[in-house]
Amino acid sequence: MSRKKQHSEPHEEHADETWLIPYSDLLTLLLALFIVLFASSSLDKEKAAQMEYAMAAAFNSIPTEQLNGTILSFMDDAREMDLGEGVGLGSDSRGAVLDIADINLFEQGEANITPEGVKTIKRIAPLLSNNRYKRFRVVVEGHTDDMPIVSNTFASSWELSAARAAAVVREFIKAGLKPDRFQAVGMANIAPKYPNRDLNGTPIPENRIKNRRISVHVEI
Repeated sequence: MSRKKQHSEPHEEHADETWLIPYSDLLTLLLALFIVLFASSSLDKEKAAQMEYAMAAAFNSIPTEQLNGTILSFMDDAREMDLGEGVGLGSDSRGAVLDIADINLFEQGEANITPEGVKTIKRIAPLLSNNRYKRFRVVVEGHTDDMPIVSNTFASSWELSAARAAAVVREFIKAGLKPDRFQAVGMANIAPKYPNRDLNGTPIPENRIKNRRISVHVEI
């Protein structure tokens, strides 16, 4: 008497789904690119605002689970320190970011750091000089809003933002940090953290204030 072979159901293996995170990031970047291309084909105030929204959404944040462990430790230490009310903490694809409102650092249209601004830099310096983070590279970026500057010293926002970034780097060096860790970059208004205008092209004053900042990027 022959026995019938029992056919077992095929075993379904669990697929590795870690690819979903970079895939979703790619889709986000592609969406931003399509909006940029669409807006560039016939640029007006409304499309420019849409482009700015897309770029801000795509590039100004990154999930914390994608950050290096040492960067996460840096961010935890930063939260525990009293860095001042005008210092914001965030992250992007490069690492941790300390955003300092320019109103706490400079007079309008100037690149000389105010006494209050010097205090802010001195509060941040011990965090950057911590032995755990001494190997980190620090890129200091100066940012402005989209309004033309009124200054007898600087021809445009490019010169102003670069001079402000360099002034902050000088203060960090005065506080004892090594110069070869730093890079100073003027970004003018090309990388707003928030849209300067709404979708109708109307200025958003509170966002312009937030966009006028110094960004301290801490990178491995």
